Amino acid sequence: MSRSHKAPCILLVDDEPATLQLVRKILQADGYQILQAFDGLQALERVAESAPDLILLDVVMPHMDGMAVLRKLREQDSVTGVIMSSALSSENLVVQAMLDGADDFVSKPFTLKNMRVRIRQTLEKSRLRRENVRLQQELQIAHDKIRTILGRYMAVPVVERLLASPTLPSLGGERQITTVLFMDFCDFTPLSHDLEPDRVVHILNEHLALATAAILAEEGTIDKYMGDGVMALFNAPVAQPDHPLRAARASLAIRDSVVAWAAGHQPALNVRVGIHTGETVVGNIGTQELMNYTAIGDAVNVAKRLQEEADDNTITLSESTARLLPPEMVDLTALGSRTVKGRQTPVGVYRLNRLR
Repeated sequence: MSRSHKAPCILLVDDEPATLQLVRKILQADGYQILQAFDGLQALERVAESAPDLILLDVVMPHMDGMAVLRKLREQDSVTGVIMSSALSSENLVVQAMLDGADDFVSKPFTLKNMRVRIRQTLEKSRLRRENVRLQQELQIAHDKIRTILGRYMAVPVVERLLASPTLPSLGGERQITTVLFMDFCDFTPLSHDLEPDRVVHILNEHLALATAAILAEEGTIDKYMGDGVMALFNAPVAQPDHPLRAARASLAIRDSVVAWAAGHQPALNVRVGIHTGETVVGNIGTQELMNYTAIGDAVNVAKRLQEEADDNTITLSESTARLLPPEMVDLTALGSRTVKGRQTPVGVYRLNRLR
């Protein structure tokens, strides 16, 4: 039976047996379940065992007084109702009890009518607190579920940015320097003709998992999956002063993990990577009904063309990216200038071999 459908449970804590006996009989007649304890230590044991809805707690008791019990209880439980009672009803004692977390303070001797009213009021306070805790837990579960679902479809930094914003996302973006990485698996189309579709999907997902892990390890943002390819951004949406180096390390990790996978599996895929650093507009593109967080600009086109023209298991960089890499950390080979599709100005091209 749930807590809301059973009689409230009240723990009586008092070292005077006569007082306990009297209050117990009255409250049982009112329909409450009653537990009792004769000192502070026993009271804490009863709380741990039975989780009462309310505690009627005497202040002066052996072993551990009621104020110490109250403080100990509130360290772990802010929900259970607590009414303190004592013949010592100084103003300072009452104030301290309320500061320590009591819901009410009743002076002895008390009338049963007054006690009944206080008990009902405190039980309602406790019920509201429990309901608030339940609603907060449900809200947190829903929030976590939304974060998990969104994280399956877009980059985690973008998700966190959206959830942290006090306003709904809107169309538009900002200009910023971004390092764009494009990756594509070679000869994927012929493979899809030779194998069953489910086998193709399995192989593709294993390779995409390798690429994704390498990019996320460098805190890159997965912009999108494009069939057998990936577009990733560095320095967006989170600023990264070393974004070209992060992209370089990610690309090498992708290549090395794909090569290692191919050594123990068949059929295997090769990989091509293109990287370019330049000005882009980064933000929400699309319509008010459906948006995509992405980067737009010439830098995106250049990175894509470099990837398309790269050799198998090769990483191609533009000169603008190569100039930003610490020369003592990377091994590069200059490949001259190329005119890439969609761009009249030639691009200086380098091959990234390894980290020194």
